[in-house]
Amino acid sequence: MGGTNDSQDDCASFDTRLDLAYFFDGDGYGIPIRWRTGYYGYAYLESPGNALNSTDDDEDGMVDERRDDGIDNDRDWISFTDLNGNGKWDAQENEPLNNDVGRDGVGPFDPQYLGPDEGEGDGRPTDGEPNFDKTDKDESDQIGLTSVSIYRLGDGGTGGGWPKDDEPMWLRMSYHNFDTSLQRSNISMVFASGPFPLKKGTRERFSMALVFGSDLEDIIFNKETVQQIYNSNYNFSKPPLKPTLKAVAGDGKVYLYWNAVAEESRDPFLGFQNNDPRQGYKKDFEGYLVYRSTEAEFSDIKVITDSKGAPKYWKPIAQFDLVDGIKGPDPVGINGAHFYRGNDTGLQHSFIDTDVRNGLRYYYAVVSYDQGDPAFGTTGLQPSECTKIISEDFSGNLKFVDINTAVVTPNAPAAGYVPPQITGNLRKVSQGVGTGSINVNILNSGEIVEGTSYRVVFSSTGLLPDYKTSSYDIIRTRGSRTDTIVRRVDASEFGENKFSPPFDGMTVTVVNDTATAVIDSLTGWVVGSSNLSMFVFPDNVTSRGAPWPSDYEIRFYDTPQDTTYFSSPPLYPKIPVKFTITNTTSGKRAKFVIQDNDASNTLSPGDVISILEFAGAETMANWRIAWVVLYSRPSGGGVVEPSPGDRFVIRTTKRFQTGDAFTFGTKASVVDQALASTQLDGISVVPNPYISGARWERRVLNQTGRGERRIDFTNLPAQCTVRIYSLAGALVRTLYKDSPATTGALSWNLVSEDGMDVSYGLYVYHVDAPGVGQHIGKFAIIK
Repeated sequence: MGGTNDSQDDCASFDTRLDLAYFFDGDGYGIPIRWRTGYYGYAYLESPGNALNSTDDDEDGMVDERRDDGIDNDRDWISFTDLNGNGKWDAQENEPLNNDVGRDGVGPFDPQYLGPDEGEGDGRPTDGEPNFDKTDKDESDQIGLTSVSIYRLGDGGTGGGWPKDDEPMWLRMSYHNFDTSLQRSNISMVFASGPFPLKKGTRERFSMALVFGSDLEDIIFNKETVQQIYNSNYNFSKPPLKPTLKAVAGDGKVYLYWNAVAEESRDPFLGFQNNDPRQGYKKDFEGYLVYRSTEAEFSDIKVITDSKGAPKYWKPIAQFDLVDGIKGPDPVGINGAHFYRGNDTGLQHSFIDTDVRNGLRYYYAVVSYDQGDPAFGTTGLQPSECTKIISEDFSGNLKFVDINTAVVTPNAPAAGYVPPQITGNLRKVSQGVGTGSINVNILNSGEIVEGTSYRVVFSSTGLLPDYKTSSYDIIRTRGSRTDTIVRRVDASEFGENKFSPPFDGMTVTVVNDTATAVIDSLTGWVVGSSNLSMFVFPDNVTSRGAPWPSDYEIRFYDTPQDTTYFSSPPLYPKIPVKFTITNTTSGKRAKFVIQDNDASNTLSPGDVISILEFAGAETMANWRIAWVVLYSRPSGGGVVEPSPGDRFVIRTTKRFQTGDAFTFGTKASVVDQALASTQLDGISVVPNPYISGARWERRVLNQTGRGERRIDFTNLPAQCTVRIYSLAGALVRTLYKDSPATTGALSWNLVSEDGMDVSYGLYVYHVDAPGVGQHIGKFAIIK
C-alpha cells in the first residue's frame, strides 16, 4: 500500500457489522512523490447461507430461509395490479406487471423485452421473477464475515501464508478466528466466510465488492451505499442508459455526436410516470454532460469538491438539459457538494470542441444524468450520471473504450486535402415561404457521400396568421432510393446552437423566424421615382390588428383599378383608387381601406392605407388589419407622386409552414495531388526544437524511466516516406505514412532503426511523396 518500496507501514483491519476487511497506509503517503493514499478493501455483499442451524444468522427476523424452496420467504414479491378488477392481467390496458414479469425477468417497459413468456401476469411467483428465490438474496440466511487473519508474508514462500500451505491457511480461515495484532509491516491478509453446508445438487451464492475510499469514513460510506444497492436487488435509482458516442478529430477541433437512447430510460425505483401505472415506470432522464480529459481516468477534471475538500464531481466542458424547470444546483448534495442540474438549455446531440491542440491525445465522454428527487424519503435523492470507462496500460495502449467514450487526437489534414462541401442555398427555401435559414454542420467527412441530395421539409399546426412551425423531417435521395432518415425534429430543437440528430456524418441547424415583422431592408420602392415616404407597421391599437406573414406589392396605374373594401364615413369612404395591392405570397388580390384624413376622396399624402386579410371566410366579421401603410409626404421639397407602373413592395418575416423545404447536396472530400505539390513547403516538425519533452507526451506512470518521447511531422501528404538523417548523412530512421487524407501527421518516438534513443543534435529529414513531390527540412533535439 503506497508503492513497492513503501510496504513497511501497511496496516489492515475489519468490521464484522459491514462484513468488510480493508487495508491502509500507516502514514497516509505513498512514493515516489508522497501522493495521498486512501483505503481499499473487500466486502461481502452476500455471503453463503446456513439453512440448517436453526439460527437467524443475518439477524433479519427469519430463521433458516432459503433461495431454492419455492417460497417467497420475505413476502416482497408483488403481483400485477388489477386496475379493472376482473381478476386477470390485461396488457391492452397497460396494467402494471410489477414483479409478475415471467421467467425471463423482464417486462414490457424494459428495453430487452421480446414479448410475453412463461409466468408473465399469472398472479403467482415464477422462478426467475424479481424478489423471488434465486433473484432475492434476502431469502438466504447469510453467515457473513467469520474470520480475518493478518500476517507477514515470508520471503520465498515460507511462513504458512501461501495458498499451497493447506493446513496453516485452513487454520487462519477457521470460524471466528480474528487475528489482527500485526500492523505496520509488509503484511498480507486472509478473510473467509464459513463453514456452511453444501449438499449435493445445492447451490450457495456469494458476492464480493472491491471498495475504495479516501479515508475510513469514506470507505464505510461507500460500503454501506453499495450494500443498500445490492440489498435492493439492484432495484435502486439508476442513471439513464448510456448514449453511443462518436468522435471525429479535425484540424484544431473535435466533433462529437451521440444518439438519444438515454432519453427513453425508465427507473422503476421512482414509481410511475405522472403517477399513472398505465404509463409505465417514470422517465427521469434530465440531460447530458460532455467531459474532456487528458487522462483515461478523467482524474484531472474531477475538481469539484465537498466541504472536506474531497473531489466528488467532474467539471464538464458542455452541458445540455431538458427545458423543464429542473435546473441549478441539486438541493440534496453530499457533504456540501451539489450536482449542477443544468440551466434549461435544451438538448443537443452533437458538440464541436474547438479548445484543443493538434497532436494532443484527448479522452472524451458523454454521460447521461437523471433528475434526482429532492422529496424522496427523508434525505432526498441526488441526481446520478452513467459511468464512463476508458482503460489503458502503463504504455498508453487502450484496453477498453466504453460506448459513451472516445479517444481522439486532432491534427491538420494531409497536404492537398479538399474537405467535403455542401451545395445549394441554405439561406432561402427552395419551396415555400418561410424566411428562416438552415446550416449544415459536417461532423465526419469520411461519411459524406458524393452526389447525395437532401431535403429538410417542415410541418406546421394552426391557421394563418397564428400558425406555428411544429417540426421538420430530413429526406435523403441517393441514386434511385429516397428515404426519410430523420423524423419529426421538434420546434423546441430550433436555434443557432441546437442541432438535429446526426445523420450521414452531418447535423442540421434550423433558425426559424418566429415573429412576423416587416423586413425594412427589403421594403420600399422598387420601380419609380416617387419621393413619398411609405412607412409600414402593424396595427397594435385595435383588436382587429393581426400582423400577417405575407409579402405585398402596391402597383400604381393611370386609371382606377380597385375600390376600398368598405365605407365608414367620414374617415373610411368607399372610393376608387389608381393602384392595386397584391398578396404576392398567396398570389391573390388583397383588400384594403383608406383613412382619408384630408377628405379628398382620393389617396393623398397624409392618408393611411390599411391592408386587410381574413381569418376564415371573406366576411365583414372576419377581416383583420394585416399591415398599416402611412402614405407620407417627404420631409422637404415638392411632392413627386407615383407614376403609372411604379411599384412599392413589402417584405415580412414568415415562420416555416407545412411543405416549406430546403434542398442541398454533397460533394465528398478528395485529395488534389496538384494542390498537394504546392503545399509541401508547409511540412514542419513540432516541437522544433524538441527540448526535454512535448506537451502531448503522456504522463509517466512508472516509478522509473523517462517515459514517452515523441515529435510529429505535420502537413504531410496522405502517402509518403520520411527518412531522417544525421548531419553526417547516416540514415537514422525511415518512417512510412499511409493514412486517410484527414490525417496529415506522423509521429516518431525518437528511437533509431537500431532501437536506440537518439542523441541530441541537428537532424535532416527528407519527405518523398510519389506523384506529389519531395521536401527537405531539419529539426533539433536538445536534452
